[in-house]
Amino acid sequence: MASGIYVSMGAARNQEHRMETLSNDLANANTPGFKSQEAIYRQVHNDVTAMGSSKQAMGVNHPVRFLPEDRLPVALVDRYTKFGQGSFRHTGNELDLAINGQGFFTIQGEKGPVYTRNGTFTLNKDGLLTDQQGNAVLSDTGKTIQAPGATGKVGVSSDGLVLVDGDTIGKLGVVEFKNPQALERLGNSNFRHPDPNFVPGPAENIDVRQGFLETANVNPVHTMAMLVKTNRLFELNTRALQAYKAMDDQAARDVGRLS
Repeated sequence: MASGIYVSMGAARNQEHRMETLSNDLANANTPGFKSQEAIYRQVHNDVTAMGSSKQAMGVNHPVRFLPEDRLPVALVDRYTKFGQGSFRHTGNELDLAINGQGFFTIQGEKGPVYTRNGTFTLNKDGLLTDQQGNAVLSDTGKTIQAPGATGKVGVSSDGLVLVDGDTIGKLGVVEFKNPQALERLGNSNFRHPDPNFVPGPAENIDVRQGFLETANVNPVHTMAMLVKTNRLFELNTRALQAYKAMDDQAARDVGRLS
């Protein structure tokens, strides 16, 4: 069997992963606070003869078995999140908030705190400040922010103080991570830390913008162009895969005639 069939298969599979990443970015281009991703690949061991036995490679997470020849040169390792800031969109809604610079809002999740750049907040019927899913927005002390029966104007200062009719009812829990790549994505622009006991530090130089939302850091035009390019590369590799298969079939028939 031609070794090129494995190279083509690996390339097609990697382009498939990239299409999934780009498609997800494009689908969330209008999601406030969304952060785009980039697929990360690594070169894999392409010769297992030094391992002594090909069975030693059976436990490796890989789309096909390892064979003692050049096979799949790269494999998907992870997806890197681009935490670059998106642009600001003015909404005029007093409970739409955006963070200028580093930091995340803290939200009370089902299994502990989650973190987001999506500042689309609201007050529920009990005066509790929540996100669009009804989860409570937490203060810098880890408590909920509540203004029961508040009918006046809600203000948010640049340093995160929440005020109703000029009276402070809490301060937003804006936190910062030294290594945000360690965060796990949850959807709805939310993240969580894999260690439930981890306590992030407060963000420095907090700059909260009231009446604004941070848009996704996705360029729809560029992403669409890359999606088209990736799809074409996928098609080229699948055609090469079919060509190698046809060559193998032809070789098998020719050997059969010779015998």
